[in-house]
This record gives sequence, C-alpha cells and structure tokens, in this order.
Amino acid sequence: MPDARIFRAVLAAGDRRRELNSVRCPALIIHGEADPMCSVRAGRATAEAIPGARFVSYPGMGHDLPRALWPVLVDEIIAHLRRSPPNY
Repeated sequence: MPDARIFRAVLAAGDRRRELNSVRCPALIIHGEADPMCSVRAGRATAEAIPGARFVSYPGMGHDLPRALWPVLVDEIIAHLRRSPPNY
C-alpha cells in the first residue's frame, strides 16, 4: 500500500506536462508495471511529455528497484548514457 503522504504530494503537484515539455536533456523513464503509486499510463505520459524521452517498463516491478532487476536496469541506464550527447 502506498504511503498516504507521498500519494497526497503526488496529487497536490498537479499536471506538470507543460513543465516536462521544456526538459531539454536526455531522459530515461523507468517504470514498474505493478507500480501502486503511479500507473504505467502515467509513466508513458511523462515520457511523451519530454521531447525525445525513452520509456521502458518492467512486468512485476512496483515503485521500487528490485535487486533481481539491477543488472537489467544498470544496462539500460548505461545504454542511455552512451546514447546521450557528451555535453550532458
């Protein structure tokens, strides 16, 4: 069950798509398909709001970084860094 304080903070933050559209650095959105805090649809919307962002999701992953996925997540992050321009 998600922490109620975090959930209220997410709701209070409101729609940030306009701000996300102004992000100009390489973005990698990693999302758990079993995330109780934020739907996969919302994660995809975040990636779609950031120009050029890459979205990846993992079945069974929640709002955490499970140890079993660390090697895959590290590989994804390294690949993202390698694709990113050197000035970032």
